[in-house]
Amino acid sequence: MAIAKQHDETLTLTAAQEMLGVSRTTLWRIIRSYQIQTLTDVLDTRIKLVKKCDIERVLEDAEKVRRGIAA
Repeated sequence: MAIAKQHDETLTLTAAQEMLGVSRTTLWRIIRSYQIQTLTDVLDTRIKLVKKCDIERVLEDAEKVRRGIAA
């Protein structure tokens, strides 16, 4: 159960890319500028994860900018 719960709360970098609609390079820029912590998948150390709430925060900020509201 703990693995399923963790999976719901994190995204792979590929999933985060798709959610934001950006390239991998742009995703890494966002990770650096928002100081988003990356995690390593315990089952496959090649896979990096980010918290879903961090990516949702980026989406919220982008929506505010699109609507003209200061972020």
